[in-house]
Amino acid sequence: MDLKWAEVEKNTGITYNNHMKTNLNPKPDASLEPLATIFWDYNYSLSGKDLFDFVLGRKDISYLDCDQVKARMLMTVGWYQLVDIFGLVNLQLLLSEEVLKWVWVDDLRKQYALAGEVIKRTFSKTVSVPG
Repeated sequence: MDLKWAEVEKNTGITYNNHMKTNLNPKPDASLEPLATIFWDYNYSLSGKDLFDFVLGRKDISYLDCDQVKARMLMTVGWYQLVDIFGLVNLQLLLSEEVLKWVWVDDLRKQYALAGEVIKRTFSKTVSVPG
């Protein structure tokens, strides 16, 4: 499938502008607080920093499934907040097939799959996903 930015913008609202070009890495001053809100329906006492470190493999939280946490982030936190928090390089970790299968909203899952493919194609020649 030939991905054109007009199609991506139409389907996802994501534009190839300076925001996309300059956010390969996380913004150092980005607030992690939005991540702490993903478990609004559970009584977990986890900070945004705890969840950020868990998703990046820096912290173990034995009672959580990492892919399900990533999917919750995609369904709860806004796209541009996620870009600021993770940067596009790390955001690819949230857009894998293993994670997207947990996104139960069909249209949202398709939009994130398309965004993941665009990010992968756009940046694969210049950066690599840590792992």
